[in-house]
Amino acid sequence: MYINEKLKITILDRKGSFPKDVNPFVRSVALWRAMLSGNTKVQVRASYLHELVKSASIEIEPDWRLAGNHLPTAHMDLLLPDPDDPEHVTRMQELGIPQEKIQAIHNAVVLWEKEAQQATAEVLTGDLKGGSLWGCSNSKTVFIGSGWIENHSIRDYAKVIRIGFNGIRQEIKKEFSKANTALPDFTQKKIFWEAALRICDSGVLLGTRYAGEATRLAGQTSLSTDEQVRLRHIAEVCTRVPAEGARTLAEATQSLWLLHILTCGEDSINANSLGRLDKILYPYYAADLEAGRLGRQDAVGLMEELACRLYLEYDVQAITLGGVDSDGKDAVNEMSYIILEATRNVGFVRDLSVRLHKHTPLGFSRLACELAARGGGIPFFFNDDCFIPALTERGISLGDARDYAPIGCIELTIPGKANPHAVSGWFNSLKCLELALFDGMDPRSGEQIGPHTGKFISFSSFEDLFTAYCQQVETFADRMVQRCNRGELAQKEAGPLPCLSVMTDDCIKLGRDITDGGAVYNYHSICFLGTANTADAMMALKKLVFEENRVQRAELLDILRDNFDGHETVRQMLLHKTPKYGNDNTEVDAIARRVTDHFITVMDRMESPFSGRYFVHLFSFLKNISFGKCVGATPDGRTAEEPLAYSLSAHQGRDVNGVTAMLNSLSRLPHHRAAGASAAIIDIDPVLVDGSGGVERLLQLTLAAAAMGVGQIQWNVTSVERLQKAQEDPERYGNVAVRVAGYSQMFKLIDKELQDHIIARTKHKC
Repeated sequence: MYINEKLKITILDRKGSFPKDVNPFVRSVALWRAMLSGNTKVQVRASYLHELVKSASIEIEPDWRLAGNHLPTAHMDLLLPDPDDPEHVTRMQELGIPQEKIQAIHNAVVLWEKEAQQATAEVLTGDLKGGSLWGCSNSKTVFIGSGWIENHSIRDYAKVIRIGFNGIRQEIKKEFSKANTALPDFTQKKIFWEAALRICDSGVLLGTRYAGEATRLAGQTSLSTDEQVRLRHIAEVCTRVPAEGARTLAEATQSLWLLHILTCGEDSINANSLGRLDKILYPYYAADLEAGRLGRQDAVGLMEELACRLYLEYDVQAITLGGVDSDGKDAVNEMSYIILEATRNVGFVRDLSVRLHKHTPLGFSRLACELAARGGGIPFFFNDDCFIPALTERGISLGDARDYAPIGCIELTIPGKANPHAVSGWFNSLKCLELALFDGMDPRSGEQIGPHTGKFISFSSFEDLFTAYCQQVETFADRMVQRCNRGELAQKEAGPLPCLSVMTDDCIKLGRDITDGGAVYNYHSICFLGTANTADAMMALKKLVFEENRVQRAELLDILRDNFDGHETVRQMLLHKTPKYGNDNTEVDAIARRVTDHFITVMDRMESPFSGRYFVHLFSFLKNISFGKCVGATPDGRTAEEPLAYSLSAHQGRDVNGVTAMLNSLSRLPHHRAAGASAAIIDIDPVLVDGSGGVERLLQLTLAAAAMGVGQIQWNVTSVERLQKAQEDPERYGNVAVRVAGYSQMFKLIDKELQDHIIARTKHKC
């Protein structure tokens, strides 16, 4: 039972832990003041965060033991104040800004945004046919490339919790004092270190402000004794952390939450993840137990409260549990169980991952499956035996690879040591097959966007087609990497992240921002979409065109151009007369593996401006919907603009031979080469996990999948009937959590197109 139900109700009503009443011009004023105090981008960004900490409203609500609300930057845009608008004048006066200063603030915001746009435009210019910067804009889109990534990371929370910002400050000063001032890069380093010290000031100030407010409130004589005790405890804890190192679980958890607020203040909440929380917090829990300071149930209650603080309707603030330690030994500890129990107790969706390996304790795996069997897609399971080798083979040391954790949905990073440029690019394999069929021309726009790779009617074998497909992939992969590399350079110029840098090795040691190559590891992660559809389409071509000659090539191209209009018989043959991925057919599964292996090999030879590698996510997020709109009708029987399959799952409705058949197909793909991680959602009907043996069945399926080499799996326990009710009557039935696309969300909060996609996915009953 949840210890303090009032907190849960409060946070659900607020849709997340945001400030209640924030002046919309807080950010603009903070930026203006920051621009007055520094000249370089990294100094301004650091001062900007400090100004936000200074100006944010501080509130300590009743009942909470953890103090802190997100800063204004987490959910508000910069606004341009107008000195001639009376409402703007009033709101600025609330912030202590006289009317005569408003124009200066207006000009500062315009200048800041103009400089950022210019820096970005200078680097991102160029015609990269077939690609776009941020989204799928038309039928010609093969890839998206950005290279500029914020918030998708995991800071070194453990280090700051351990030594505090004053400890970080001493580390900066040490590097500063021993630096050779005669070297040409000293000035650049000095600028960064000064910005880093400003970040330390911000962290200390954040704790100090909450300590001060708690002390003020505790002095009110009208409060009960219990309230005074609670407030004095908050004041005592926040006086210490995050300025100094934590000593207790309460201090460590409070420090973690304030650090999270600070980092989200720099680059927003989305996908700012916490990492291996059981590993981070266990030493403090163990010390408390030994000293007799708290009991196990107190720790569960504290983790429940942290879950409430983290709650958002759309949540990708990932927590990771389990796995191995740096020596390869099992890392599950008592906090692993406590956090799972707390997640179960609060009853709402939290982004939670569990790492499995050959020696994971059975009781821990069973508890995780018990939680998954309740529905909502939490937790999701990662296989150490796949991803640790994938990382080490691409330059990550063994000890660091063993410390991996997923960001947000599934994207892997090394906490506190990497700039992973997660989801830096997205690549549509099915579009490349379409272009191979039409000799590089987009059949709907008529534009030649890919290279000429031969006329389909002249191909003498399936291998000719596969070669043409590979040439399309390699051409567009080059263009995508060019776009991502430009984005990385743009961010170096215009988007430094000093707070993230302070919490990432080796930025302080090198005196370089994380966007300037300061991290130990610097790589890009690219999402590869369309594996299932591309394999299904190639299988149909191989069997029905090249081997059995049941469909003529010229006729097929005309049918695809017409989106099967008037050719339903051919479409049904393509759909049902050849094997489909997800049904334990080795031939089509081998094509899926070949397609995936080829792309990973292509990306393995790419390089970023800071000598970084390109890792591959076998993951689609929601882009399977938008990328589907970019592709016309395809030889797997899919109609134009129909969504692609989610990540490595089968195309919706095509996995008809049961859950074990789906797992067998999934196991044949190269998860051990996907250093960015792989993903699959497997929907199962509640009947499969019902009864006394239901959790045990799910446990055995999960352990079997890991033993077979499946890299990552997300169980979505729901029925078609339940989802259809939720779609028809969202007010009565819509509060059902489902696994969507690397994250979970209440069904009623999802748009209808995505709801239809989820309903169409096979719900396995056996």
